[in-house]
Amino acid sequence: MHRIPLKIVTRLSVIFTVIGLLLVIIGICTGTMIGLIILGAGLVELVGTIIFIAVFRRCPHCGSFLKTGCNRYCPHCGKYVDKNDYIYF
Repeated sequence: MHRIPLKIVTRLSVIFTVIGLLLVIIGICTGTMIGLIILGAGLVELVGTIIFIAVFRRCPHCGSFLKTGCNRYCPHCGKYVDKNDYIYF
């Protein structure tokens, strides 16, 4: 089993989202066939980010999905979730 800290999952999801949005914006602004390819790559990047978040943003105690927000406690099991906690996959 591999371990990954929750704060790394959060940072990677933000980075992937920004990259995907930049690719979409560049693809829309270009307006050529290459722009359409860049737009498609940006959309694939955003879908990949959604899948990444769905798979890895989990409670380290019960394994349920953690919504983004200010809560430090899992809404399902009620245990404290620290950003340095490891998620096992």
